[in-house]
Amino acid sequence: MADNQKKILIVEDDRALLLIIVTLFKKWGYDVLSADDGDEAWKIYLDDDDVQLILSDWMMPVVDGVELCNMVRGQKDRRYTYFLLLTAKSQIDDIVAGIEAGADDFITKPFNHPELKVRVMAGERIINLENELANKVKQLSKASERIRSDLEAAAAMQQSLLPPESGEQQGLKYSSIYIPCEKIGGDLFNMVPLGKTHMGIYIFDVSGHGVPAALQSVAMGRMLSNYNPDASILLSPGINGRSPVITSPGEVTNQLNSQFQSISTKGDFITFLYGVLELGTGNFTYTRAGHPAPIIIHDGKIIDINDKGDIPIGIMPNYNFTNYTLHLEPGDRIFFYTDGIPEAFSPHGTRYGMKAMGKHLAGTFDRPLIESISGLIKALKKWHGDIPTADDMSILGLEIKF
Repeated sequence: MADNQKKILIVEDDRALLLIIVTLFKKWGYDVLSADDGDEAWKIYLDDDDVQLILSDWMMPVVDGVELCNMVRGQKDRRYTYFLLLTAKSQIDDIVAGIEAGADDFITKPFNHPELKVRVMAGERIINLENELANKVKQLSKASERIRSDLEAAAAMQQSLLPPESGEQQGLKYSSIYIPCEKIGGDLFNMVPLGKTHMGIYIFDVSGHGVPAALQSVAMGRMLSNYNPDASILLSPGINGRSPVITSPGEVTNQLNSQFQSISTKGDFITFLYGVLELGTGNFTYTRAGHPAPIIIHDGKIIDINDKGDIPIGIMPNYNFTNYTLHLEPGDRIFFYTDGIPEAFSPHGTRYGMKAMGKHLAGTFDRPLIESISGLIKALKKWHGDIPTADDMSILGLEIKF
């Protein structure tokens, strides 16, 4: 069959009329299949997926035209079939019955040849449109599957930049939870050992969410690793073979601000908090670029932090970010988080707020760290209800044990 030749199935129990119709359609360039009853036509239809045009007599023994049409319409997993009923019936009730069965058009006996031809040509155009739409849907489905696969790969890559949900590193017990509002998001946090005596801790939130935010997030997260001390912005190469030098949090933030200025042209920015904890003394030196201040719990009470903070990354070039220092005692807990938690809304439009968040963390000070954080998220979800989250939610909690 030629690529542009349509296949049509003719169903007519009058042998003479069937021969006439078959001869006409062959003359008009169609590939013609024929059957003299509905049962035979049904078998042909099931065996040949190329049949998308059917011209069927209404009144036939065993399986009539309306029954055949019903059976064709029941095939949901194949391409659309244009069905024309050839009938001597002309009463409105008969026409309604045919339409309800799924017939697309009617040809009334006796018919003239030009009318029959144009009616079938109209069906051809509809089939072409249906096939074109089906092909586009198939292409979209494949594209959607590729996007889903890519998102899963991106989510796995982003997950690899996060610490395990709980554990202990160099005398620091930690626990964390990350909940993107889409498959991937713009939040990222981690703890980065800087030699044996210091630990780098960062958390940031790229404005927006989804793929664009995640791309910026992964790019920035890779810059904050310590896999290659000679290339890391957290460490400067040592002189004459000496150990690498820890870069101050303010300088790290200055460098990131220079690298990510282009995001401001799109109206985006990054809130960022990075600090270096001296493991022996508990001194924590940090920079806060538009990010929420950490929550410190000492003996079940919240400690006030009086730093003013700085502007987010990507807002202003050549901005010098400030270093702040605070002291942590053994047993203290410090929590880093993104604003998706305190700024989550209830179904009534009320923010969860810093007060509720701090009250929960202080009130669960006597419980294991992982229970305190998971309990916070559980309480937040209960308060939040079934409404979709509008922002990514991240929290990292540390308990000082040295």
